[in-house]
Amino acid sequence: MSATEVIAEIKALSEVERDRVFRLLIADQTLREDLEDSLTLNSRRGEPSRPLADVLNDLGIKP
Repeated sequence: MSATEVIAEIKALSEVERDRVFRLLIADQTLREDLEDSLTLNSRRGEPSRPLADVLNDLGIKP
C-alpha cells in the first residue's frame, strides 16, 4: 500500500477511529520515531545538500 493510499484510508475513518489510530502510532516508540524522522526529512527536503566531509569538518571529526 502506498503512502497516498494510507492517507486516503485514514481520511476515510471517523474522527474517533482516526484518533485511535494516531494514539496507537504515538504510543509505539519505534513508530513515533519513524514518523518524526519522516516529518523532519520532508520539511528539509528543499534544503541544499552538503558534502559529508564538510559536515564532519564542522563537527571536528576527521574523515
